Amino acid sequence: MYNGKMNKDLSVYLGVSKGKPLNWNPKQEKNPHLITVGGSGSGKTETLKAIMLELKKSKVSSLILDFHNDFKIFADNLVQIDKATLHPLEVQINEKPLDVCYKVSKMIANVFVLGDVQEAIIREAIKVFYIKSGIKDLKKENDGTIELMPFSYFRDIIFDTPIQNQGVPKLLAKISVLFDVDLFMNADGTSISLDTIIKNLSVIELLKFPTDEVKALVADLLLKKLINFLYIKGKSEDYWLYVVIDEAHRMMYPGSPVELLLRESRKYGVGIILASQRPTDFSETILANAGTIIAFQESLDKDAVFLSKQLRIPKVNFQKLKTSGLGYCLFSSKDEAEKVQITSVKDRKEYQEIAKNFDEEERSDYFNKELKRIKKEKDRYNNLEESNKKQEIKIKELEKEISLINGTLERKEYLINKHDIETKSQQKEIIRLSHENGKLTEKLELRDEKIEKLEKKLKK
Repeated sequence: MYNGKMNKDLSVYLGVSKGKPLNWNPKQEKNPHLITVGGSGSGKTETLKAIMLELKKSKVSSLILDFHNDFKIFADNLVQIDKATLHPLEVQINEKPLDVCYKVSKMIANVFVLGDVQEAIIREAIKVFYIKSGIKDLKKENDGTIELMPFSYFRDIIFDTPIQNQGVPKLLAKISVLFDVDLFMNADGTSISLDTIIKNLSVIELLKFPTDEVKALVADLLLKKLINFLYIKGKSEDYWLYVVIDEAHRMMYPGSPVELLLRESRKYGVGIILASQRPTDFSETILANAGTIIAFQESLDKDAVFLSKQLRIPKVNFQKLKTSGLGYCLFSSKDEAEKVQITSVKDRKEYQEIAKNFDEEERSDYFNKELKRIKKEKDRYNNLEESNKKQEIKIKELEKEISLINGTLERKEYLINKHDIETKSQQKEIIRLSHENGKLTEKLELRDEKIEKLEKKLKK
């Protein structure tokens, strides 16, 4: 397990230049990013492997997007991502659903080479998906309360689009592969924990996905998650993570998360390593954002000219490079490029031990255990939710019973009070009548006395 903090004195041995060891020291350059280019067989991928070995030795966390399963041997954590779930329309904390609509529709449009109208159809379908998921305000940031429908529902929405346009059938044909990928279609959420993955050297395997478009889309979605993760994590003065992308040309388009990472990742303590066969796959802006460039043999005149401008070396020099791993390295801290023979990864003593001890099942076990833990937590959460719903129903039933009892009590209290009032009234009336009866009795007694007196007088 790595400590998440890059050694300030990190020095990556590359190979030999003018008979002396040549090291790459990220902290000495204008930024920690490195780009390597070279034609097929020139040693580009082997150079990445050598760098990965050195980073591993230095306990530097790395996240490698592996399109061909070239780097699995270096993994502490081999991420067989096809066993997980990834919700393409996920709205992360502090993100606005409307922003995600534009980002994801643009991402899909670029990956599948869609037109503006087709992109707009996807964007509107995403809006419908969010509204059907219960999101009332698409401009309100997610505070953690958004719960989306499974991605499989998006298929029904996009296929049932009411828009009548000749581009719709072509759109559906182009993107239909998305709905054949379990990673997406089984997703009612994302089961990939970046917090776990970036704690060590993790290799994300993309080879098993059906098309290059799906591979690129998965990679883009993961980088999008990483960018948002960095925003939440906050800035860092120490470099603690490298993101490595071979075959980076797959992800070179306007608005790509790779461009955003190159521009902003440095302030979050993250370095980027990109590799591609042709230098023209990278814009001058991207190359300008690289602290280090390593270039190998390029036979095409256009590519050699491009490299000549960037490294300030005659184009013929790149065309004459024939030996694998032989190239030129330009550090931003130096004025001139240096010719270097990269020491092959297989010629580095630590490699043999790594290769000998590599156990694919063991390296995959870390991620699989994490998936099981997340699933267990999710099941526990769902059980609690279900239990809470049952408790809420019971509480409502009890509240109803209490309300009925309270109603009965109130009625009885009313009748008792009414009876008390009537009784008091009757008591008052009895007292009044008693008083009147007493008065009448007195009158009668006086009358009887008078009569008695009169009778006595009459007898006399």
